[in-house]
Amino acid sequence: MRYLFLVFAFVAGSATSVQIPVNAGLRTHLAHPMQATFVSFAVGMLVSLAYCLATGSPLPTTDGLARIPWWAWTGGILGTLYVASSVILSPRIGVAAMLSMVIAGQMLMSMVIDHYGLLNATVYPITLQRFIGAILVALGATVMVFGK
Repeated sequence: MRYLFLVFAFVAGSATSVQIPVNAGLRTHLAHPMQATFVSFAVGMLVSLAYCLATGSPLPTTDGLARIPWWAWTGGILGTLYVASSVILSPRIGVAAMLSMVIAGQMLMSMVIDHYGLLNATVYPITLQRFIGAILVALGATVMVFGK
């Protein structure tokens, strides 16, 4: 089952790569980068709603929403930052450079989150192997950005 999860993560990463030029292309038809971000999230919200309705998945209740910790509400803000930055940056620095820097940032922050169990994450201590992997990702990002 773990391998299936890893394949799913790989597919999600591939979709993220496609999302960048799609949203940047959306931006070319609108007056402002935040309009593209808004449209992207609006479509995502409608697809999520359609999925819940089609599968009978329950929508959140007001009681459930009231119990959410403050920091859990920031996911939408962070998603907006990612989509808006991809819309603004990818035409200027390229999809590969933009995404390689995103991945390097994700690697560093995810290791800190894992190591300390931040935001209720399961603790996975930093090991020498994981540290070396992060360094290799950062070096790969550097090559992607500066290798002409």
